[in-house]
Amino acid sequence: MVTAKRRPDPVADEKLTKQVEAALHSDPYFFDEHVTVTVKNGVALLEGVVFDEWDERQAIRIAKKIAGVKRVVTDFDIPDGQ
Repeated sequence: MVTAKRRPDPVADEKLTKQVEAALHSDPYFFDEHVTVTVKNGVALLEGVVFDEWDERQAIRIAKKIAGVKRVVTDFDIPDGQ
């Protein structure tokens, strides 16, 4: 029995990163200026600053639409408006 782990594919992750970045950038209702995207093993990490929780949900929705993205994790700062 073979129990090898799948090796991460940095080329596929890089391609997914570019696709997620492009999708966020092209969405007319999402401001992506302060958001960075990193994909590792099909898991998209979105980091940066968004205006509110609606923007966070919007970013997750956009990223999940990309074929190959298995999961979306966020680490956003949301200013409290002061």
